[in-house]
Amino acid sequence: MKNIELKHAKRWTSYILTALIIGFGFSVTQVSAQNARVFQVEVPFDFIVMGRAYPAATYKIGRLSQADPDTLVLNSSAGKTLLIVRTQRLNSSEPTDFSILSFSRYGETNFLEGIRASGDSYESRLPSVRSDRRLRGIAQAQLVSIRTK
Repeated sequence: MKNIELKHAKRWTSYILTALIIGFGFSVTQVSAQNARVFQVEVPFDFIVMGRAYPAATYKIGRLSQADPDTLVLNSSAGKTLLIVRTQRLNSSEPTDFSILSFSRYGETNFLEGIRASGDSYESRLPSVRSDRRLRGIAQAQLVSIRTK
């Protein structure tokens, strides 16, 4: 009789622990999504990031996780992950009320240089690759910024 009661108690304990773990997992996912500072921006021209070309479109940009704010994710408006990139922080002044994408334009080619999310007091600079540097030697750069609402 005690053996049956012990099995029953173990089963209920495992059910309760499973429910707690699943509940905790959902709460962690929600907190991460809220703190990721994802913003949406419409880029009206083609651009290059780390040697890859992206068309003019609407993109979502956010952090990979709150624990690693220097790793950013570029998603299509449909939610498909296009690029995950490690950035370098540059200190700025006070936090902004809007998000900004900074580009360098060389001739007809635009390179995404930096991202500043609303509320941040720093800009995240993107690394360049060898192919980017060769293209940059062709013409004088113009700075272009896109600001979200």
